[in-house]
Amino acid sequence: MKRRPITAIIALVVVAACAGAAPAAPKLGGTWAGTISFRSPAGTEPVAISVELRGRRAVVALGRGHPARQSVAARVTGKRVRFSIPARPGALAFDGRLTGRRIDGSVRNRAVRGRFSLRRGRPLAEATLGLYRFADGQPLGVWSGEGPRIASLYDTGEVRGLYATGGRYAIGSGLQTRSPSAGTASFGGSSATWRGARAARVPVRAEEAFVRSGSALLGCTLSIPPGAGKRPAIVFAHGGGASPRSYNSINQLYLNHLGITTLSCDKRGIAQSGGSYPGGFPSQSVVDQYARDVEAQARWLRTQPEIDPARIGVAGVSQAGWIMPVAVSREPALRFMLGFVPPTLTQGETDLWAQLNDQGRSAPTRTDEDLEAEVRRAGPSGVDPMPAIRAMRVPALWLFGGKDRIVPTRLCVERLEPVTHEAGRDFSYRVFPGGTHGLVRTANGLLDEQDRSSSMVDGLYPAIREWLQTRGFTG
Repeated sequence: MKRRPITAIIALVVVAACAGAAPAAPKLGGTWAGTISFRSPAGTEPVAISVELRGRRAVVALGRGHPARQSVAARVTGKRVRFSIPARPGALAFDGRLTGRRIDGSVRNRAVRGRFSLRRGRPLAEATLGLYRFADGQPLGVWSGEGPRIASLYDTGEVRGLYATGGRYAIGSGLQTRSPSAGTASFGGSSATWRGARAARVPVRAEEAFVRSGSALLGCTLSIPPGAGKRPAIVFAHGGGASPRSYNSINQLYLNHLGITTLSCDKRGIAQSGGSYPGGFPSQSVVDQYARDVEAQARWLRTQPEIDPARIGVAGVSQAGWIMPVAVSREPALRFMLGFVPPTLTQGETDLWAQLNDQGRSAPTRTDEDLEAEVRRAGPSGVDPMPAIRAMRVPALWLFGGKDRIVPTRLCVERLEPVTHEAGRDFSYRVFPGGTHGLVRTANGLLDEQDRSSSMVDGLYPAIREWLQTRGFTG
């Protein structure tokens, strides 16, 4: 019998062993992207998530308005992966298993339950949204309410849209206008480059938070600036419409720059906030419900260990002008108010002004004086904020645009002015020439002008900083 070479026998054994061996376990490292869906009483709308698994660490990013980028411990065992991100009450724990090409699993903390699902993908671009600071201390906010991201240089008032081009962004010529480009910008995990100048990312500690208001859980982001000791804090009242927390981002980032902790929540019944959305029309009952949500947020903040309970305030835009005075006049936890283009007229008067101005979509064919006279003739109707404003006993600042086509600035000031002079009040207001309803500088307050503009009204954010600092409300 012919004998086989020993090397051939070894080769046959190896081949046979390989043929009968189990396939190698799949690797879970790399980047995954997908969604989280919570259950009632929180909101059930999915939120985007990306997870970069790097050995024993996971870099987790959530969608706009949520915590942008967090590096946390991760445990991978076979096809199972577990990690947790900071949240309140208690960390949000993720427990998933690879099935085919997906990782599916549960997410929970003491307040909420839900599911998440991931597939291979890219990290969320939202991971680079946030607050940056140049070497001279000037802040740069990179944010997105919806649509393209926007950059705000708060001290100078410059504001420009950003448009992805390769691995960078083209800096637009205006807020919502791309060409001609005004330079390039890029953003990384720890820094940004703006027209060649480097800005370091400010390590704001952002956490998911679920705040109970009545039977609903409000989905929120708590953003805590770096530093020690108890800090002032601000909650937000929303403007009109179905508003998620991301709509607060432009002002939230600047307040974080000033050392103020912010709590930004999705509106009731929207995104990750539970309860029923009561609608956009500001009836008395709707205003009351939104005010109660603001009050619940303020009471929740008062219990957090980082917060100075004597320095909690509320900020809000537009329709919030009817909501904030109600909340402040009823809730002792609220110690100051900051209003951006907030009406002090009734709902009916304000809506008539917006209708007569086509809400800034087209140039008016009559003078502002004629339009104001028609509003005066119509008289008050609907929700009236003035009784609640007169009941307020805390410092308050109203910020108006001189070319606002949604809120009648001169009529609002006319009604507010006498109250500011009453004894014992700390009420202030500022009117910024050329300011639209977004407090963007324009010639006539029209929306197409706002899209082309590259500047907020002159001195807006320095005025906010001075008012807050003077009253001890900054960090």
